[in-house]
Amino acid sequence: MKLIRFTGYFSRLRMLIGFTAACAFTLSYIWNKTNPPSGGRLAHVQVGPYVFYFPSFEYFEGLFTEIFFKETYYISETREPIRVIDCGANIGMSLLYIKIRAPHALVTCFEPNPAARAVLEKNIAANGWGEDVQIFPYALGKKKGTANFFVDDKEATSSGGSMSLIAKNKDQKLDSYLVDVDTLSSYVYEKVDFLKMDIEGGEFDVLEELASQNKFCLISEIQLEYHYVPRVFTRPLSDMLKLFELAGFKTFVQSNAQAYQILGQESWHTYMVFAWR
Repeated sequence: MKLIRFTGYFSRLRMLIGFTAACAFTLSYIWNKTNPPSGGRLAHVQVGPYVFYFPSFEYFEGLFTEIFFKETYYISETREPIRVIDCGANIGMSLLYIKIRAPHALVTCFEPNPAARAVLEKNIAANGWGEDVQIFPYALGKKKGTANFFVDDKEATSSGGSMSLIAKNKDQKLDSYLVDVDTLSSYVYEKVDFLKMDIEGGEFDVLEELASQNKFCLISEIQLEYHYVPRVFTRPLSDMLKLFELAGFKTFVQSNAQAYQILGQESWHTYMVFAWR
């Protein structure tokens, strides 16, 4: 089973970055797995023409599998300077995928977590993306202001940071700090080819703010993760689909869970939502 999974992953990676680069990545992957970073040191791996820094192997493995092997987000390969907004950029894994698929993409990143943002900045500097990529240290919401931001106390760069006090399990402890909140509509002033959003439950606030400012007409494609969290984020997915369809988008939904994990239960679950014109 592991051999079958590895073969499938290698085949997918070869399609994305080529055979030689996939081999180089595999050797680097094995080295990092057997020699994990310690003492706060960042590890790095070569991914095609780019180098990518990360704080822990387990963290890298999860993000890379989700974004590269499973292609949770998808962009058609292009050499055009497409405009992209990455909401919840974290340490830059989604940015790396965007640059693999669209090397000349002009990307606006939002990341309120200072620990994750520091790694993101290192990855941007290491790959010479400074002229193409902007970073804003803001969480996104319905209005400007400040808010508490909660992250896993065991993983400072956690991709699960949220402005709501939510924990995926009873043993999970959270740290919090104050962050600035901005509205996304302020940054949508010309055509946006691709909007990616993974902001741990804040997606309705951001989408409704965009709609209220008539900004959907400037966006060609949106891909986001919808979060259902009992007693915290309970807006039905159908509300989001109606919002998109009223704005003229076609939609597609893919569950991140199996039916037995959702049906008949009041459980945390997520969906990938795709909207395009």
